[in-house]
Amino acid sequence: MSKVFFFNIPFHGHVNPSLGLVQELVKNGEEVIYYNLDSFREKIESTGAVFRRYSSKFYLDENYVTYNITDLFRVHLDLSELILDELIEDVKRDKPAYIIHDTMCPWGKHLAQITNIPAINTFTTIALEPDGFILTAGFVLALAFNTVKNIPNMIKVRKIKKAIESKYNIKVHSMMDVMLNKEEINLVYTSKEFQPKSEKLMKRYKFVGPSSMYRKENVPELKLNRNTKRQLLFISMGTIFNNNIDFFNTCTEAFKNMEIDVLMSVGKSIDISTLIIPENFTVKYYFEVPQLEILKECSIFMTHGGMNSTQEGLFYGVPLIIIPQQQEQAHVAMQVVRTGCGICLKKSKANSDLLKESVQKIMTDNSYRENALRMRDSFINAGGPEQAVKDILLYVGKKRIVNIL
Repeated sequence: MSKVFFFNIPFHGHVNPSLGLVQELVKNGEEVIYYNLDSFREKIESTGAVFRRYSSKFYLDENYVTYNITDLFRVHLDLSELILDELIEDVKRDKPAYIIHDTMCPWGKHLAQITNIPAINTFTTIALEPDGFILTAGFVLALAFNTVKNIPNMIKVRKIKKAIESKYNIKVHSMMDVMLNKEEINLVYTSKEFQPKSEKLMKRYKFVGPSSMYRKENVPELKLNRNTKRQLLFISMGTIFNNNIDFFNTCTEAFKNMEIDVLMSVGKSIDISTLIIPENFTVKYYFEVPQLEILKECSIFMTHGGMNSTQEGLFYGVPLIIIPQQQEQAHVAMQVVRTGCGICLKKSKANSDLLKESVQKIMTDNSYRENALRMRDSFINAGGPEQAVKDILLYVGKKRIVNIL
């Protein structure tokens, strides 16, 4: 049995995919010490892992939202500088055999470099790699504009970068490295069929399929008052982008007279009593909805395009209508369209007529359902948590042999 440090950020979209992997590691006899915040303790401990709270210096939490990539650079690099000394002491005390970290945890990569411990990186979204993913001109321009517009932020970032490099004698190769944190082996929670240009990434990347559906949902059973002969549309904008009341009002206007049933999941800041709810609608707060159970019986899933939600829908063969709220979700939506599993709509153009038209299109075109089922098969064939653990143990075993020699 080996001791493992697992580092993640405190967001459902990053924690949920890791739970199946952690549970499988524990099943294989590994002792996993999982770093996060108290709000995720119950989820993490349900896998059999040992929960360990980040230092009080760690100030990132699930309420943090930014569209500014230079803010991400600054915050994540700053966090690394703040907690590295304490993590080094933890390594000295616990002596982990290897480290697993989320792709947005630079402190995981930095700690591995400082202590010379083997590390595995995990991608909760599609792998962003220059030779394996064609970055759109719009993305490149937006990144350049954001950088120029936020020069004070970038000065702070470079100052932190130099401080880390000088103190710990390691190299932070680029700003994107702060967000990607690639290692010799990188686990991607999707299939090679869903990943664009996956054939160019097969050496360092292991496409093990989605894992978030292996989590345990501590949500009471939701009884829907619906006509089971009608198709069910599930609308959910995830756990972050779910407080746009204008969008939800547009949905009720679009589908109130359609011969379908609708379950709509909304954010905590929405006062449901203020919504005009048609008879064919059920409206619940997102934490009241057992998403995995609902996806088993719904016909269409309208979502923001978060990687977990997207792949959970496809895992159950459900066609998608994606309305991206930020750049990463737009990349995911591109793959849904490329694979013929659904439709992508710009949020600025998602009026009631377009929403209704999109639902009618999926209801009448069986190819969306057929392609979603094909993608489901690719996810299953990727191997899931079992394959991921095999890849991890094989890699760590090889590193041990090299170190002995």
